[in-house]
Amino acid sequence: MTERESPERTAPIWASDPEGRVFRRLPVTTMLNGAELTLPLHVLTGRTPGPTLGIVTNQHGDEFLPTMVIRQWLAALDTTKLAGRIAVVSVANPLATAACQRLTPEPHGRTDLHEAFPGNARGNTTQMMAAVITAQLLDHLDFHCDFHAGGTGGRLQGRVDYHGKAPPALRDRCLAMARAFGQPFVHENDLTGTSAHYVTMTRGIPSCNPEVGGTFLGPDSTATYIAQSLDGLTRLAVHLGLVDAPLPSMSTLAQIHFGLAGRRELRPRNSGYLESCFERPADIGKLITRGTLLGKVIDLYSYEVLEEIVAPCDGYLFFSRYSGTVSAGTQAFALAEQAKSQRG
Repeated sequence: MTERESPERTAPIWASDPEGRVFRRLPVTTMLNGAELTLPLHVLTGRTPGPTLGIVTNQHGDEFLPTMVIRQWLAALDTTKLAGRIAVVSVANPLATAACQRLTPEPHGRTDLHEAFPGNARGNTTQMMAAVITAQLLDHLDFHCDFHAGGTGGRLQGRVDYHGKAPPALRDRCLAMARAFGQPFVHENDLTGTSAHYVTMTRGIPSCNPEVGGTFLGPDSTATYIAQSLDGLTRLAVHLGLVDAPLPSMSTLAQIHFGLAGRRELRPRNSGYLESCFERPADIGKLITRGTLLGKVIDLYSYEVLEEIVAPCDGYLFFSRYSGTVSAGTQAFALAEQAKSQRG
């Protein structure tokens, strides 16, 4: 089996689940400490037939806000009113999560689970986890949500990516899902490669990739992003026909749609302490004029200002950071260039 091959497709273990809620653990491998590595799977099966939505979170171990959002969302769902099924791998990378770090702490290369799909049952541990998720979830869906957040570093963001290079009909369905999630930004991205999102694309399964909030943001910002995410999941479920609930018209949402041509990432040339000028969730979506000071990088040792980060164009702020230490080359801010973006 090569790295890009998917395991032989068989019915998932949840295929015959009865109506209601089931939690089980998917075996992956054994660890050196004698414990078994498993992945948590939550399945909610409705009373009436309908589509299957699969959700994956915590592919990166320091992105745990979506996991807690989904816990609240699933708890509030009434399975007697659910049409279809929702299957969730709530912690896709337990090893990275236990270490509160982005990548799997294993002594091999290619340890970013987000870049390991469809996996390899005979590969390293990261690839084994991807293979189990592919075989038990991704191969059996009608819709897919690849849910991410910012990790450690105080990231402020609210957007949904979709694969702009999918075939036109599939692309339109992915765009509709991204729009339905209701975040301030919808991003036409190139997700070709080895992500779970791209794997579902190759199977003709519509998918969206929310990137909402971050880690260790404090109670106010965290509450804001939890509320946004809960609203987004409900909007998505209504859009897909899983639940029937009244929601405001999509036309009332002020969304900005942009692609790679309009994406301007700003990264410091120097490591140091980032003094950010935009540190609130309400700052996301603001129109920033060219030349606006976004932040300063200060040398922790000499106290001198090493550089100022300014907006290179007029654009909408879709990514920002709290003040704090940054390494050279780390994404500090990002703009959707106004001239290459669409409102509405």
